Amino acid sequence: MTTPLLLAAPLLAGALITGVAAPAFADGSPSPTPSRTAASLSGLQAAGAADTSKRITSLTAAITRITAAKGLTDADRTTILDTLNADLTGMRSLASKIAADTTVAQARADVRSIFTQYRVYAVALPQARIAVEADRLSGTTIPRLQAAASKLASRVSASGNSGAQAELADLTTQLSTAQADVNGLSAAALAVTPSDDDADHSAMTALRDKAKAALAAVKQAAQDAKGIRQSLKK
Repeated sequence: MTTPLLLAAPLLAGALITGVAAPAFADGSPSPTPSRTAASLSGLQAAGAADTSKRITSLTAAITRITAAKGLTDADRTTILDTLNADLTGMRSLASKIAADTTVAQARADVRSIFTQYRVYAVALPQARIAVEADRLSGTTIPRLQAAASKLASRVSASGNSGAQAELADLTTQLSTAQADVNGLSAAALAVTPSDDDADHSAMTALRDKAKAALAAVKQAAQDAKGIRQSLKK
């Protein structure tokens, strides 16, 4: 008899994989250097209004999703919301400041600060996404698949089915890989600061790669569980 968990596991993993590109955390490309896009005061103010508005919209949507996100630890939720709200306040303040600037030099400096003092798309939103994924994997998805693997192990052993045995071995390996990838991942992601990104633009890339690798391993583990179930029916 197929357990609800085994049926749900592939769907759960698939949903998490899809969540990598969730619109609320979409990584938009930052605008070019302000000095290259506008030379006049009005041009700089228009560029600043567009750049701050885009970030305000993204941050507002992210705050709503993080507030309601399931599987996120309370500590990580607090840390993420503190960062997102601080950036939101900063963007609103900059929007007002840029609009009130009276010289090209002032406007250029203020517009540039959107990119030098904040890393909304390069750090804040990606680290929120990674933390959500890592917490869900470590707190919910991996434990459920581990429980499923334990239940399947006795059935596989009793069946003597070599195909199921191979799939169970791979299931175990994939879960170990996923667990190793998510260990400390949320903390590492949330520890990255704008200055860290300024010093090393690959700071977030390695963390995103680990999150993707963990998600891929979980997806394969769920497929293995499904394959075992099918093999035991034969």
